[in-house]
Amino acid sequence: MTMIPPKTNRRFIFGLLVAGLVGNKIVEAAAPSSLLRGVADIIEDQQQPDIFDSRQLQQVDCPSITKGNVCRSTDGCQWNGRTDGCGAVVTPPPSPEPTPAPTPLPTIGSTPQPTPAPTEAEGLKNWHDPSTWLSSSIPTDGESVTLPENSKVVINQAVLEELNVITVPSSSELIFGEDAGGAAITLDAAGMDVQGALRAGSETCVYDTELTITLHGSRPTDLDIYGKSPTATPSYKGISVNGGIISMHGKRHFPTWSRLAESVPIGQNYLLLQEQVNWEAGQEVLLTTTAVHDSRDWHRNEVMTIDYVVDNPIPGVVGSAVHFTSSATYAHIANNGYQAEVGLLSRNIKIQGAADDSEPTDPDTGGCTGNGHFGVNFKPCPWTSTTGFGGHIMVHSGGKGYMEGVELYRMGQTNVLGRYPFHWHQLGNACSDCYFRANSIHRSFYRCISIHGTHNTTVSENVAYDVDGYCYYLEDGVEEDNTISFNLAAHIHPVSNVVADSGGGQTITPFVQSRDLILPADATASGYYITNLHNDIIGNAASGGWAGFALPVLHSPIGANRDVNMRPGNRLTKVFDGNVAHSTGWWWSHAGAFYSGGSLYYSSGDDTLLEYNAGRDQSKGTRSPCLVDKCVENNNCGSYCYEGERAWYKLTNNKVFMTASPSLNSWSGRMEVIRFEAHDVALGMEALQDGFGIDQLLVECRSGEEWVIPGNRPDYVSANGFFWYDTSQGHIISSSTFRNCGARNANNAYDTSPTRGCDTNEINGCSSGSTVWGFLTHSDQFTPELMQATSGITYEDCGRRFKLVDFKDNNTPSSVSGRAQNWIDTDGSASGLNEPTIMASGLTDAGNWWKVDSNVVDDPEAPLAFIKVNDGNERGLGHIRLRWKDEIHNTVGNGSSKACTPSDNWQNCGTCYNGSKVDGSGDPYCPALGRIRHIGSKFDLTNDPTGGLPITANAEVAGLTGGFAWLLQLDDGPPKSLKIDQIEVDPVETPMVLAIPYDSGTSFSITAHAAYCSSCVETFFAVNSVDHVRASQGNTYYYDEATKLLYVRIVQTPQTYLTDWHLWNLDDLNMDGGPRTHALDRFTFSGITLPSFAYGPYLHIDADCAEGAISGHCATTPSYVEPEVCPPDYIQVSYDKCCVSEGSSACYIPTLPPTFSPTPQPTFGQGDNLVLNPGFESGLTDWYANSGLIQIDTSQAHSGTQSVLATGRTSTWNGPQQTMIERMSANKTYRISCWAKLKGTTSSDTLKLTLRINDDVDGTKWLGISNTINNQDWTLIQGDIAVNVAGTVTGIDLYAEGPAVGVEYYVDDVSAIEVSSGGRSLESARSSTQPQHEDVEMQAASGAVVSPMFALLTVAPIFLWYQWK
Repeated sequence: MTMIPPKTNRRFIFGLLVAGLVGNKIVEAAAPSSLLRGVADIIEDQQQPDIFDSRQLQQVDCPSITKGNVCRSTDGCQWNGRTDGCGAVVTPPPSPEPTPAPTPLPTIGSTPQPTPAPTEAEGLKNWHDPSTWLSSSIPTDGESVTLPENSKVVINQAVLEELNVITVPSSSELIFGEDAGGAAITLDAAGMDVQGALRAGSETCVYDTELTITLHGSRPTDLDIYGKSPTATPSYKGISVNGGIISMHGKRHFPTWSRLAESVPIGQNYLLLQEQVNWEAGQEVLLTTTAVHDSRDWHRNEVMTIDYVVDNPIPGVVGSAVHFTSSATYAHIANNGYQAEVGLLSRNIKIQGAADDSEPTDPDTGGCTGNGHFGVNFKPCPWTSTTGFGGHIMVHSGGKGYMEGVELYRMGQTNVLGRYPFHWHQLGNACSDCYFRANSIHRSFYRCISIHGTHNTTVSENVAYDVDGYCYYLEDGVEEDNTISFNLAAHIHPVSNVVADSGGGQTITPFVQSRDLILPADATASGYYITNLHNDIIGNAASGGWAGFALPVLHSPIGANRDVNMRPGNRLTKVFDGNVAHSTGWWWSHAGAFYSGGSLYYSSGDDTLLEYNAGRDQSKGTRSPCLVDKCVENNNCGSYCYEGERAWYKLTNNKVFMTASPSLNSWSGRMEVIRFEAHDVALGMEALQDGFGIDQLLVECRSGEEWVIPGNRPDYVSANGFFWYDTSQGHIISSSTFRNCGARNANNAYDTSPTRGCDTNEINGCSSGSTVWGFLTHSDQFTPELMQATSGITYEDCGRRFKLVDFKDNNTPSSVSGRAQNWIDTDGSASGLNEPTIMASGLTDAGNWWKVDSNVVDDPEAPLAFIKVNDGNERGLGHIRLRWKDEIHNTVGNGSSKACTPSDNWQNCGTCYNGSKVDGSGDPYCPALGRIRHIGSKFDLTNDPTGGLPITANAEVAGLTGGFAWLLQLDDGPPKSLKIDQIEVDPVETPMVLAIPYDSGTSFSITAHAAYCSSCVETFFAVNSVDHVRASQGNTYYYDEATKLLYVRIVQTPQTYLTDWHLWNLDDLNMDGGPRTHALDRFTFSGITLPSFAYGPYLHIDADCAEGAISGHCATTPSYVEPEVCPPDYIQVSYDKCCVSEGSSACYIPTLPPTFSPTPQPTFGQGDNLVLNPGFESGLTDWYANSGLIQIDTSQAHSGTQSVLATGRTSTWNGPQQTMIERMSANKTYRISCWAKLKGTTSSDTLKLTLRINDDVDGTKWLGISNTINNQDWTLIQGDIAVNVAGTVTGIDLYAEGPAVGVEYYVDDVSAIEVSSGGRSLESARSSTQPQHEDVEMQAASGAVVSPMFALLTVAPIFLWYQWK
């Protein structure tokens, strides 16, 4: 056995290896010294003219940073103005670095003290000594063996007998020693029952020679539908760690997997790795596929045998050159965006199933067909490969497991519950020091590692290949606080070859539990099965599988934990960072490489059997991440999560490549996706959820690499960037880049480069309909509100940029959703106008609804209209839904075979649904029942013969606000009763006025109603002009006798109250005492806010007029008189502007509505926040460290996208500081506050917010406030400080301090507001003439953790509506 230095030393050595500073040889490297030569020798040996091609890799700019997928340094380096200390997980265009291999520290947990090998313990007994045994004879073939009590038995030579079950009593240990002559040790048995300990080596003294344990046993015939069998006990063909310990420590191989530093062409017999490795001659290595597809029938993975290894052949660029005994059969890619993984399969300790009874007896013979995918339609033959029966290891009943450097081969038992290669079973928190690391699993018949009802374990640096079923597996959904890091999963197969093979729809027929599919979710077997996101998922790689990372939705736990009061699907992400997936997503057009979808639940018919819906499930497959655990608070996991309680799943620094489906698809669950990369994909991202924020996205649809794909038709695959969904969404994308996306066609309005986008070649082409941005426009039932916004969009060599995608009728006829499409391009970077722009539908059927002036830019290819926001004074967007007759509107979505016509009286027919637009007779399902247009002569029938935007039974309207008014005209006459709901608008920034023609003599009752409150009614009153309505608080109306028009201003109101009526600002705080933070629902991300309508509140117009022949409508419609919207000598040039002439800059600016000041919320006093850059959204501008270090952290933020982290603290007073002397004055009182949170394992400590004041009489004094903060929640520190001095103030500094030395903490949203002049407030802090870091007692501003409601009622709102002007 080999002693390993203490872990602190190994950590240092490993850091040197990563930095390329440890010579040419790693300890135990396989190559003899004569082979440790320069790169020229390698070239000569291989007869290659040049090792590097035109994509020669460059040395990493920041060599001090370990080359990992996760930041492991605080030194930082700067890319594009961003300092984050990260390795190149996200390619920084335009000169991307290669994605480095994962390089975790080779130790986990605390540093153990060196201990002797288990074989050096006293009182050991030799297995091969007859005196060891009570029978005085060595165990023989077929014998069941029980070790003597209170004994430590050592096996130090091969056991030649094939034994039955070996039992290790709780007082005993079975220890593997090493053969004195170095010969391999073998042990064959039917199983083990380890109640004591099973050991081979230790953490500090690893097992050096070869050890093979082979498990024997045939598959039972009595397995039931639950995967259980009386025969298949835990020790049946397995190692059952039954309350005992398994501790096996093979040779250290660092790293266990790496990535290519250069592509490997067909026929080459060596490869270059990004890292130095200490792999050995004769070991087997996996070279993963970089093809688009991966399955048993068709894959490009290779297992090769090492001949020798050369270390550091190109210093600073290549870690090792690995030579093989054979040549590569397939090509494997390494370019600046992505590289194939290379994993070590061999270990010197091997546990395996026997060759003669493990392999399935019913293999797939091939030839089966399924749904067509890109010109081919093969699929696995279902219900084959059902009988694989390898060995297994199960740690249960309070047992412990410590495994490293072990190879598990032919393990796992197909569809036998709990019989996996390695399995932590129902250990709770009792195995928090357990780990499974640096191992390999290959040729597994059922999974890799199962974490089941167990928390706080570590699964790290493992390599898995050729696996049936989900590989890294969180079994029941309750498993939390585990670390799954730096693992590789490759070549993953569906169990029993039953695969969720589907076409282009959103649904897949559910799979039901059966004897050959006991977990129906295995029809979508993937590398990682993450049923609960509250775990650390860091730096992993997935190659192949139905998806790479499957995040199924469980509304309740399953299996042994089904009664736990928890909704796994709603548990919040802990860390999900630095993961990579590729060569996956083949079997369904929506199967993202990262797939947040699929619902697993118990069948309603038999609640003991599971069902799995792999597709979009809008009942059992929804997520709602929430800061409040509704299962605990309400004893109802399905309780609504209100604005103010909502949380977001956070995925950072992840990557996808070579995938013919979306890189990421999420059917449900608010999510923040930061620094996500997609290379060589069909679609950059697909997100069908309200509240989806995406920042620093990079989509490179085609990199120029050859697409290796079944059928050889990459031109059948799209090269799309991002698709906006059609309804009930909220998507904001910022600081993102699209590269080589969209089809190259004749339209070169944006880019004339001959290489823009992709063509339809059969090497790396794309489908001719590909587009950077797509809008789903097929539906008359599901239509867009104000759903999408962007900023900071960059295009690099892209083809077609925009497309309205109607896969039903190609926008002929157009749909309600097609005509209503809209997009807020806050800076014009997406449109290319480079000024704030509203991008909207350019369909001709919408008339001039969006084409409001001559400056609107038309993109006829999309078609879209680009409206320049700055061309008007108050331009914005609004959305409403109109309802005037329920019998009409209730037919919406009725998929009747007959479209409603006037003769049907809205009975036994359907309108406006998510299907065909005409019925079998050619009648339209969604005909126009009226029109809505902008008011003014520019939009009359002369100038817009269409009459404006069609109003249908699905009467949702999205349009430009801030104009003179919208004019609504229904074909059947003015409505007697009109309900307006689902209102979205910024009431303050952009007025939305509706005009409706009514005949003289009509009287009106107009009211606003809140939801769930019958007494919450606001009655509108009449005013005497349109200007009064426009400038009102939204509770007035005006009837113009001259034009016979009723004018009403439509404003968005709170959901449940209308008290203190006013124009509610999007930043107004909620005042009904409920859980909401803001009065109006909204979605804010990256400095942009989208209003969101609330269900329930509505505006009602009741017109008292004589009813006509058509019920619900007034008998007469007045002759329309177009109102004069412009003063004399001006003409209307837009929906909101009058000028002297078309194109003139001499324009009339009407009197604007008064700037609204809502009823004051509780505030801190007279002034604004005096702290500059209070939320650190501008980095460290205006901040510095008073000592120690401070750095921006994007993983934690109280608001916005980042906070500051105080680190490197050598004194308690170290922290962030800002100079305040220019903004604070003597003899005034200030309310100071901040939000803070601890980082790391320290659960609580005190944080102080201090003012250091210098004056020329008293010198220096420190005044401050403090509070107890924790590592779970953001806590408010708040109080008043009076700056009372005797002389002249010469300096004022504000800084945070207080937690113990070495404790790191985050600070965000710092505030200092003047509350009074002179004197001291009741809560002002005590002063001291001693330095505050001497731990002077300070007054706390409040209790331990301030409630979110109190905090939001006492601090200024943080999120601001994006200012376009």
